[in-house]
Amino acid sequence: MSLIVAWVLFPLVLALIGAAWGSLVERAAGESLDDALLLPVGLAAAVVVAGTLGAFTATSPLAAPVIAIGTLAGLPGVWAARRRLRGWHLIAAAAVLFVFGAPVILSGQATFAGYIKLDDTSVWFNIMDHLRTGPHAAAGELPSTYALEYNGALGPHYPRGAFVLPAVGHSLIGIDVAWAFQPYLAACAAGVALCLYALVRPLVPGTKVRALVVFLAAQAALLYGYSLWGGIKELSAAFMLSLVAALAAAAVRGRPSRWRALLPLAIAAGALAQTLGPGAAAWLGLLFLFVVAAWLLQGRRARELGASALSIVSLGVLTAACMVPLWISLSEFLASDSGLYSSGQTEQTRLGNLTGPLSGFQLAGIWPRGDFREHLTGLPGKALVAVALLAAAWALFAGLRRRQWALWVYVGAALGGCALIHYAGATPWVVGKTLAIASPALLVAALVGAAMLMKRHRGGIVVLAALAFGVLWSTALAYHDVVLAPRDRMAELQHIGTLVDGKPLTLINEYEIYGTYHFLREGAPVGPADYRDVTLALRDGSSLTKTAWADLDSLPLSTLEGYRSIVTRRSPAESRPPSNYELVWQGRYYNLWQRPESPESTVLVHVPLGESTKLPYCGAAQNGANMPECSADPVAVASCERIRGLGRRATGLGGDLVAHENAAPIVARADETLWPNPWFHDPAGRTLTPNDPGKLVSHIRVASPQVYELWLGGSFARGFQVAIDGTDVGTVENELSNIGGYAHVADVELEAGTHEVTLTYPHADLTPGSGNNSYTSLTAITLQPTKPKSRLIAVPPERADELCGRPLDWVEIVTPAVG
Repeated sequence: MSLIVAWVLFPLVLALIGAAWGSLVERAAGESLDDALLLPVGLAAAVVVAGTLGAFTATSPLAAPVIAIGTLAGLPGVWAARRRLRGWHLIAAAAVLFVFGAPVILSGQATFAGYIKLDDTSVWFNIMDHLRTGPHAAAGELPSTYALEYNGALGPHYPRGAFVLPAVGHSLIGIDVAWAFQPYLAACAAGVALCLYALVRPLVPGTKVRALVVFLAAQAALLYGYSLWGGIKELSAAFMLSLVAALAAAAVRGRPSRWRALLPLAIAAGALAQTLGPGAAAWLGLLFLFVVAAWLLQGRRARELGASALSIVSLGVLTAACMVPLWISLSEFLASDSGLYSSGQTEQTRLGNLTGPLSGFQLAGIWPRGDFREHLTGLPGKALVAVALLAAAWALFAGLRRRQWALWVYVGAALGGCALIHYAGATPWVVGKTLAIASPALLVAALVGAAMLMKRHRGGIVVLAALAFGVLWSTALAYHDVVLAPRDRMAELQHIGTLVDGKPLTLINEYEIYGTYHFLREGAPVGPADYRDVTLALRDGSSLTKTAWADLDSLPLSTLEGYRSIVTRRSPAESRPPSNYELVWQGRYYNLWQRPESPESTVLVHVPLGESTKLPYCGAAQNGANMPECSADPVAVASCERIRGLGRRATGLGGDLVAHENAAPIVARADETLWPNPWFHDPAGRTLTPNDPGKLVSHIRVASPQVYELWLGGSFARGFQVAIDGTDVGTVENELSNIGGYAHVADVELEAGTHEVTLTYPHADLTPGSGNNSYTSLTAITLQPTKPKSRLIAVPPERADELCGRPLDWVEIVTPAVG
């Protein structure tokens, strides 16, 4: 059902908003739009209206209602124009929507792409959450990772145009922005196809061939690649840039006779400016330069020049009115370069998540690599890039001879904008974004060139077929290497978010920024390894940094009790929270613990046991060394001497002893196995990373016949097929985790003795992401006995010996709560 809501209902709602608001814009402009531009112009109008309302705290809550009212007001126009809402332009757009959505749709679950690969998507969710409350509303929130991410890392004046439509969709149909995110990116790509359909109409008169051209052009490899790692600004900007170009090309062909007919162009320009902020000036300046030059050259008499001047002024005024949020944030932008320029930045900051500067040849739109950050190797791929560039040059030359300027307007502005941003000194990270935004331009020119050549020579069919093969090859490889967020785990966080609503503060003991930045927002979440209002020091004085993990017992009692709710990952390596927390919900992946408002007892002393006393954390920490190996066993048998000492201490404090008894897990570290030679072994972290299909074998001895929970520690994209003693027991795949994560495989009944556990790393198949070798790693194989069952044991100090010889997670000294 969630897949249908995300990929059918949400796109239909966007289409309805686009058609209705497009009808309103037509009415206001006094002229009909190209059929293919009706939806894009309407969506641009919705972006401008909602973005402008969202720029002010007082009007932000009105954005969704105003969009809904406008949609209802435009419905009569939609009905009157219903014949325009079918045809090859919509078939091409729907096909593009499916291709961009295929990695998620064919996974069978409504999720999003780019998890771990580039987690900027979590930041985008955070912005969308705050759109409903205004740019400064986070200032009144409780201090939390959720609020700090918005206030500290982004600021209230971050360009919001790319985020308003998913946020409006959430308000109108209740879909969480996490599940609407990928459909919105696909809808932007479909919008690119619609805009290009109108742009190339004068050059490719055949509707079917034109539909094929734009279906392929919208799949520019770099744009498709950015869609698979959360490039919402790139997809939105590519959509709006192609819309401005299509409308500008029409304006170049002939100046409108009335000033209000310029409204669609001004709205599209305003939407692009609200999406990119001041950075949009590079493209808008060139596009408007083409339009102004054409109008001035077309006017020979003083009266015509005066009319052109009036149109130029009208266009400027209308456009300025459509970019109010830009004027509000302009002073802040001018006061800081916002990290856009290379001067004074480290190499890591300049590159961001890139491995190096992207190649300008990626503007050709064909790049047959699973990851667009990789260099192109092999003659076939390079030959296809060359064919695309030659075909684009031919199309531009043919357009020049025919005095048809549509391609020149789009390609000139797209490439010119990239050049301006590059030579202004922007970082490779920013330049890469501009290349993605501009990447459909040369590709559509190449495909138009092939279509034009088909009329003159049969060789045009060969060129078109070669370009189509290059595009689809690039798309297929990116699809094959996609990284998808673990939907079921994210959905559990979404549910927990409803349980912590009104019960802040919430500690989530893992580095999971989709929880702290979005899903747990109503509980004022804090992550020990992420943004926090205070430093959460561990018992050893260090504090975690990004991607680090520590067993809950590594945090002092005084820190833990500052949180009403604690979210822990279900894992054989994780400790139970202190005894004054109760388990209120358990899922497959997470446990939610909450401290009652009036606890029955007060914990005076909390003494942790287990491996975390020797391995307090893994990953990087402030005031501590990098520790690559994670603790895997939270349980130990304390000496009777130590237990009696705690009993004497409890007597002195007037309290009782409480201990958490839990069966000790049986742990086989990844490098305590037999594995294929090509697999990468990290001896410091004791981790294996498979890079070739093969089998790992481990022999694990169990002492008692009973049911055991089988867990794998690590992160699993393609994952493993798991067998015990030759019998398949389960598969772990699409279970990506950050450091310290575990995945439950199955509950298995085993006899006492040694058992052979086999993990098979499979060959790639046709499922999305199965071609990726980079995100499967193994840290441990763990068998967790189910007996004795986990329980709390309370004894008075004089009976402390009853805790001797037991597998314990921790021991506490508690007293009855006062009052």
